[in-house]
Amino acid sequence: MTDQTTPEQWPPAGCPPLAWPDLPDQAARLSWYLAVIGAYGALWEGHVNEPELTPVSEEALVALEQRLGCALPPSLRDYHRQLGVLSLAEILCSVGPGHTPIQPLLEAYPGIVDIPESDLDLALAHQLVAFGDYLGNGNLFCFHRESGAVYYFDHDTGTALTRFFDSPEEYLDALMLLCLAEVYEDDDIAEALISQRYGEDLVRKWRY
Repeated sequence: MTDQTTPEQWPPAGCPPLAWPDLPDQAARLSWYLAVIGAYGALWEGHVNEPELTPVSEEALVALEQRLGCALPPSLRDYHRQLGVLSLAEILCSVGPGHTPIQPLLEAYPGIVDIPESDLDLALAHQLVAFGDYLGNGNLFCFHRESGAVYYFDHDTGTALTRFFDSPEEYLDALMLLCLAEVYEDDDIAEALISQRYGEDLVRKWRY
């Protein structure tokens, strides 16, 4: 919340409720994303973490897919083509070269080869591409090159790779709830909503 925003004006105009929305199509989903990002932007206005719309060109997306040797999952591709916001409640990796680019998991975290075999399916790791930098602590969200399924890579505790979602779309939807949780200052409701849809184990692994 900025200094110019009074409590009576908060949450900001146009801010969606902290709830799972009805999203009949991709246009509705992108509209919801925009509204969430707008509210989150008002929260972080003037801060280095303020989200910025930076849509990516088709040429840049094609170049990335050529480097990866696989297509981006449609929902992730559309997100970057239409919005391209990287700084949210968690950090998304960039399409172009940068500090945290979208890249194969083994390149994003080279130390993965030192993780004990009992904690890591290395064959699976070879199939994963990192697209989300979580909180910048080395843990990553990845998509599977063939299925598009989303895996959480945790280098700190126990099993290194855990399947979280069927597609990046589900991750992005949940990420928007986490953004709204910051706007409403209510992590408990957001985590309860995610738990109801995906289970308590997922939230515990993700958030704790």
